[in-house]
Parts: sequence; structure tokens; C-alpha cells
Amino acid sequence: MRKFLRPLALALTLAGLTAGALALSSDDSLVSLRYLTDTFFPQAVQAGELEADRALENTFTAAKDELDAARRGLAGQEEGDARLYSETLQRRDWSEGQIIGLPAGSGLLMLRGGATVTHSGAFVDVTDGTEVPSGGSLTPGHRYLVGEGTTAGVTVQSGRADMGVQGSYTLAGGQEKNPLPFYDVSRNDWFYAPVGYAYENGLFSGLEEGVFGPSAPMTRAMLMTVFYQLAGAPAQEMAGASAVLSDVPDGAWFAPYVRWAVSQNIASGTGAGTFSPNAQVTREQLVVLLYSFAANYQGKAMAPGADLSGYADLNQSSTWAREALSWAVGQGILGSSSAGGLTLSPQRSATRAEVAAMLRVFSEKM
Repeated sequence: MRKFLRPLALALTLAGLTAGALALSSDDSLVSLRYLTDTFFPQAVQAGELEADRALENTFTAAKDELDAARRGLAGQEEGDARLYSETLQRRDWSEGQIIGLPAGSGLLMLRGGATVTHSGAFVDVTDGTEVPSGGSLTPGHRYLVGEGTTAGVTVQSGRADMGVQGSYTLAGGQEKNPLPFYDVSRNDWFYAPVGYAYENGLFSGLEEGVFGPSAPMTRAMLMTVFYQLAGAPAQEMAGASAVLSDVPDGAWFAPYVRWAVSQNIASGTGAGTFSPNAQVTREQLVVLLYSFAANYQGKAMAPGADLSGYADLNQSSTWAREALSWAVGQGILGSSSAGGLTLSPQRSATRAEVAAMLRVFSEKM
């Protein structure tokens, strides 16, 4: 608009001033050509530019006001209307249970977290050119558009979700209590409740801000901090721990927890005065440590175990772990690692989600 309006205003102004100058020169012989070229016309050009700028500014302001009014009407910002508006897909955090209502033409960019969509028509995954069925899950890194004649509701399933919304939208729902602060733990995950239990009871939290890492392995050092919290964080016991291990230096973050666990006969070393703090904990090792915590630290009378003869991979377990494995299966702490049959997977590393699940049952039983 500026491109065409300014020359037009300038031309009209110059035309008017030039006509006046010619009329003046025809009646007054004292108006010289030099005056016209050196003084009058430069001043006329300057006046034309100022007039063009004023015209441009007035037109631009009027057009902007009209556009803003239309946008406010679309966004429902008028009093009594609950709709919101986002001009760009700028990312922001949403929390579990929030429902983002999207009318036709609005867009969404899913970055991190879990969310599902319900809709009445077409909800298009622009990234791969497909339509998402109502009730389907959104894919991180994909962009979505609400089709013509469609209204959609995007429900946040994870504790936190990182999404951008563009266009008109509504916002409803949300957790009454504080949701889990993780992008990678959703309501429909099998480990949702165990992770919630572990987090809410202070047993362990995330690997980093917003990331729990449910599929990440648990190390021996990490597990000792969990046992310390499970024991109620006994500071006096920790202060009196005197275990010496060559691979547990004084300045290590895990040193006090490892020394406490070894001193309390919950855990032992891995031979030759070492602990192997960064080694991953296997499923059978985790069960043995839980058994040791209950029997040696809590002084519990251990219930009889279950018959493990029906487990297809029992022969893969260590003989020193059989009693603890039997006890854990009998107490419901350890379940089958396969949906297709009975398996223990004793040598597989225990994930953080599995640790959370076992700890939850252990705490309830013991």
C-alpha cells in the first residue's frame, strides 16, 4: 500500500502547486524561471513528500484498526466470549488434562509430550499429509490443521506438553492437583501411576528438567539414592557410614548414599573393594536388593515365594537370585516381562519405569 499511495499523493500535490505557480507567473512578470527551478519546485517536492507521508500514515492506521477489529472479532475477545487467539505457532507449555478447542482453520504444532484429538470432521497431519482419526494421538514434531466445517478438541495426556497454537482457540479442563512435571509420562502409559507414586513420594525424580526417562536404565548409584529415600532419609545413619570402596570417591554425588547402603547391609560391592556405581542394575539384581532391604534393613519376616518352574527363562537367572525372584513373584512385585508367556528376563537391565513399578508394589506390601 505504501508503494502506491506515496507517489500518488506526491503527484497530486505537485500538480496543484505547479498549476498555482504557472498562474502566478502569467500575471506577475517578476516570477523568474530561476526562482521556479531553484526555490519553488524543491519546496513543492518537499511539501508533496510530507503530504504523501501523512496520507500514507492515515490510510495505514485506518487499515490496521480495521484488521485488528476483525481479528478481535475472530478471536472472540469481545466481552462475554471465552475464545482466545494466537497469531503465531509460538511454543508454550500446557499441562495434563487441559483441552484446547480448535475451530476450522486453526493450526497446531506438537513438539513434546502426549496429546489426543477428538473432532467432528477432518483433522489433518500437514507433516505427512494424512488425516488423524478422532481419538488418535498426536506425533511430536508434526504440524496439524483443522479442516473446513470441523471443530476439534486436543487433550493433553502428559504431565506437560510443548505445543504451539495458531488462530482462534478455547481452553478448558486441567488437573486440580499439580500434574507430573514430565513431557514423557502420559496417562495412557502403563507406568503412569508408578512414576506418579515415585515422584510424589520423593523416591526419585527426572533425569533433567521435564524428562523422567522411563525407558532409561537405572544404575547402581541411582538405586542407592532411591533406597535412602525409601528408608526415610536417615541422616544420622548416613553420617555414621564408614564403608570404603575404591571406585566411590569422596566428592562423588552418590558417595554418601552408596556408603550408607553398604554400611546398612542393603547392598554389597562387586568384588575387590569396588561397587561399580555406574553399572546398570539388572532385573534380578533389583529384586535381590529389594529383598535385602526388607530382610536386612527393615527386619521383615519374608513370606514364602512362588513356584518359578513355569517361567521359560528361569535357567537364565543366577542361582544366588532364585530365592529373591521367587519371593518377588509371590508378592506381585515382579511380573512377567512378556505378554505372550511367563518370562523373567533376569539379565536385562531394569528401566526407571520398571523400578518405579516395583517400588510402588514393594511399598504397599512391605
